[in-house]
Amino acid sequence: MEAELKQKRLVLVSNGEPYKHVNQNQEIKQEKLAGGLTTGLDPMMQEDNGLWIAWGRGEADFKVVNQENKVKVPDENGYTLKRIQLSEEEKNGFYYGFSNEVMWPISHTFISKANYKKEYWQSYKKVNQKYADSVKEELQEDDLVWIHDYHLALLPGLLAESSAKTSLFWHIPWPAWEAFRTIPWREEILEGMLAADFLAFHTDSFVYNFIDCAKKLGADVNFSTREIYYQGSKTRVESIPLGIDYHRFHQLAEDEEYLEKARNIKQEYSAEKLVFAVDRLDYTKGIEERLEGIDRFFEKYPEYQCRVTFVQRVAPSRTGIEEYQQMKERIEKKVAEINGKYQKDRWQPVKYFYGSVPQEELLPYYKVADLALITASIDGMNLVAKEYLAVQDSGVLLLSEFAGAAEYLDSAIKVNPYDVEAVADSIYQGLEMPESEKKERLKKAQADLKEYDINWWRDTFLEKWLDSYE
Repeated sequence: MEAELKQKRLVLVSNGEPYKHVNQNQEIKQEKLAGGLTTGLDPMMQEDNGLWIAWGRGEADFKVVNQENKVKVPDENGYTLKRIQLSEEEKNGFYYGFSNEVMWPISHTFISKANYKKEYWQSYKKVNQKYADSVKEELQEDDLVWIHDYHLALLPGLLAESSAKTSLFWHIPWPAWEAFRTIPWREEILEGMLAADFLAFHTDSFVYNFIDCAKKLGADVNFSTREIYYQGSKTRVESIPLGIDYHRFHQLAEDEEYLEKARNIKQEYSAEKLVFAVDRLDYTKGIEERLEGIDRFFEKYPEYQCRVTFVQRVAPSRTGIEEYQQMKERIEKKVAEINGKYQKDRWQPVKYFYGSVPQEELLPYYKVADLALITASIDGMNLVAKEYLAVQDSGVLLLSEFAGAAEYLDSAIKVNPYDVEAVADSIYQGLEMPESEKKERLKKAQADLKEYDINWWRDTFLEKWLDSYE
């Protein structure tokens, strides 16, 4: 596989870019952006001198590019990043509109939250075409074009007439037909995706949902070989779960400076046990349901009052959308209600923080937390679950059974986040778990995380993609 890949050039196409440029102290500074995509693919791109095409959204992004909107990253010896510039109208229609008000809610099966504005669809098509034109300008013979995520579902179809080999990795859930069918432009979306030679999702259930949707729209499908035949082309579909940079996280767990930060956090809270949760503000994350479970926990297990503190961090998201502002207000009201009901002396049951925090500042919380609460109502994978386990030596993960990670992390306590009683009981189970059981669960989890890491994901994807042509 490596030999075959070496003979070809990899062209990555994504919504988010791996590096952005910002103004700082009258200078332009480059920042590497966090995320699984950059972590897994940036080293390979540097090694193979590939091309990455993405929307440039840094304030100084277009001050450093050449006439073709290209810049070398991370330095002049690196690979080429080609930036696509979007107007305010395109951002609002393509990104905030169709991507986040249609593709996001429907993929997460929140049908009532979808907003099927025709102008959103027109903008989505226009920007996908903009990406296609940008890719076509660069194409060389035998290029491998690897497209990422729900923002670019039409792109494989727009590249179908080229000689490029195309693939698409879908980073969020794929819904059942009953949800997907509500999109007025469902056929165009599926036709665009089915022009790719290879598609991959995080889990088998997402693969099944996708093949079923293709079948409902008239494609010939084979569930056992995971092949779809449509309009004269064949598409192979696979499940390849995204992993983390396990080596980095495991090394971090032994770093003395990091451990010192974790100890300082523990001392800040006057409680025996710390339970930690971090989420982006979104209706898919189950924050409100989780708070109901925490309320019930303190009511049902009063012996843990004054002994446990829940630390909830929420990162801002889509702040311009009224629904998200209302959700934030409801969350803060519920936190105040829990604290008003149970707090005593210097002890506060829930410590709530709203604001963006760099990952480095969050990581010590992963280490010090006796229990991590990840109770998303639905999630494509959820890498925080994996990161938490990677740095732990005795912590317990309480994980929503509706997160993609639940299909792979058998060591976690699985819970239905909508079942308030079950959430309360699962918190109790995690806090009461014997040390020997915690260690045994962690040992198995960390062995799996090490084997199926971000490098495994990348290599497996490329290998299966190339194998699909045989």
